[in-house]
Amino acid sequence: MTYQDSRSRYYPKLSTDGIHFTPLDSVNFNAINEGTGTFGIKAVPEFVEIKVNIGEKPLYITAQELYGSTRVKQWVDSMSTKPYVTTYEIGRSRENRSMNVMQIKEGSHKKAVMVISRQHPPEVTGFLAMKSFIETLAGDSPEAQDFRNNYDLFVVPLMNPDGVDNGHWRHNMGGIDLNRDWENFNQPETRSVRDFLVQKEDEGYEFVFGADFHSTWDDIYYPIDSTIIGKKGEIIFNWIENISNRLPQKHTNIKPSTDIKPTMVSRNYFYVNHDMPAIVFELGDNTPRDFLRLKGKIAAEELMKLLLQ
Repeated sequence: MTYQDSRSRYYPKLSTDGIHFTPLDSVNFNAINEGTGTFGIKAVPEFVEIKVNIGEKPLYITAQELYGSTRVKQWVDSMSTKPYVTTYEIGRSRENRSMNVMQIKEGSHKKAVMVISRQHPPEVTGFLAMKSFIETLAGDSPEAQDFRNNYDLFVVPLMNPDGVDNGHWRHNMGGIDLNRDWENFNQPETRSVRDFLVQKEDEGYEFVFGADFHSTWDDIYYPIDSTIIGKKGEIIFNWIENISNRLPQKHTNIKPSTDIKPTMVSRNYFYVNHDMPAIVFELGDNTPRDFLRLKGKIAAEELMKLLLQ
């Protein structure tokens, strides 16, 4: 495997059904021109050779587990069996795929949380943590019921359906990194969410928290620096601290940003245009999948505690 202008970021995963994946046995993996260091693109091999057994049945060889639009829709449909969960279209992608929002709503209140995921197609670990996060907020616990009695939740689980289904690295079918399009809105996917947020504010909604789930080399939080967001952003930093206290077994880096204009990325747009405390929530490419689920669950529980204080 060779990579144009890059290196081998992901360890190969195999599947015979496209649903269940296991990492390639290390004896069948040969790294060529290994990287230096322990973090980032320079730490991984320039090329790799892999050895696989093939037969009559299809064999999937992937960077990360496949969660295409069909599989995401199956999850959304399973969530929609709950009476307070609905899904509806807010726009169309470049290739005319549906841009859907999942709405979790009980009552007639006008405070809401906004969540998006998969702006970058291969960032599956962020999506998996987001799934657990949403399932916890939509769950049957007394805390979740109390949360829904006070707040609505809006989720766009698949921001880049074209890029995901076509196997892109970062871009949509317009050749644009969507998480650099929250200033000019040249792409239909970002325009769909922009127009949705404007519509909801016109309806009287106040957005109290926003999260954009991504993946990178390790677990990292990207909030807006406290010197900029001030008291409005206290909930973000209290949330990070509470999650870290409950998960001391895995350190998560915090990298606040002081650059909010031009907005470009979703977190900045959420705050600058909608006064919404927001964060880019990054999960490691190789973070264990059971820990992703746990972290998503705890993140949801700690958010509910803060919002219900």
